[in-house]
Amino acid sequence: MNIGVQITKSKIKFDHLISLIKNNFSDNLSFIHIKNESDLLKKIKNLDVLVTYKISPRSFKHRSERLKWIHIGASGIEQNLFAELIKSKVTITNAKGINANEVAEFIMAQILYFAKKINRCNDFKLNQKWNQWNLSKQIIQLNESTLGIIGYGQIGKKLAKIAKSFGMYTIATRRLQSKVEKKKNLDELLPLSDINKIYEKSDFLVLCCPLTPQTKKMINDNIFKKMKSSSIIINISRGPIIDEKSLINALLNKQVAGAALDVFDTEPLTHDSNLFKLENVLLSPHIAGNFENYHTKMIEQFSEILVKFTSGKPLKNKVCKRRLY
Repeated sequence: MNIGVQITKSKIKFDHLISLIKNNFSDNLSFIHIKNESDLLKKIKNLDVLVTYKISPRSFKHRSERLKWIHIGASGIEQNLFAELIKSKVTITNAKGINANEVAEFIMAQILYFAKKINRCNDFKLNQKWNQWNLSKQIIQLNESTLGIIGYGQIGKKLAKIAKSFGMYTIATRRLQSKVEKKKNLDELLPLSDINKIYEKSDFLVLCCPLTPQTKKMINDNIFKKMKSSSIIINISRGPIIDEKSLINALLNKQVAGAALDVFDTEPLTHDSNLFKLENVLLSPHIAGNFENYHTKMIEQFSEILVKFTSGKPLKNKVCKRRLY
């Protein structure tokens, strides 16, 4: 079985990553280093499995019937879901869950940034004006706040657990939820039909849902009108889930109090973006789910799924081609 691995150009790094998993399998598995797309075009016809971050329609067209499985080394896979791949018999899995802890921690930092007025504390360092009591009045108590989560997957569950340790009231929804439930770290798990309750009640609204045709620009003018003027919106999922122009207008018109954005419509974020000019926005360059040993953790997760694949068992993290996540 030929397994193509296109996650690093470095042969040294490739050899190290493969050494972490190779001893767990028999000699009939061959791991092939793929440096870039031109290299993939030459080798894809002989592959049974491909591990990559992104595959193009051009490369996919060069495959043979041998290719049975593509593993995407990230949780967001929308750029890979082109028509030919969706219609094919090739199984797709992703790296969902490997950075859930890291992303949940990052979201909590974003929440604390606004709740504890960290930007105002930094202003004090710069202007040296002692404004103790004025600043104290603005600080938000998290144990009196409601956290709303759109997309209650692995990140949402980790976040709810952390938020509960701060005493926050937690509510969430997910696509396939059919009834109102209470979970261990969640006060209310609501069906999508009740999603307006989350918009209306949340002091901090966090977007953890995948980007699909149903979620694209789901946060727009109509939603901002439903939210509290004191609320903070946080997006660590995908930029196009929010209508960026509507968000900027909502921030300027004080329909919401602030936004923490790790993802954007266009990445890298252009220098002339109005988001850079707004004081009530916390920006980060798509780093919420990144960490130093990401490659290692990802290849170890792939190894676990590969065990299932070679033994003919159902695969973990299989992407539904109908729901597109």
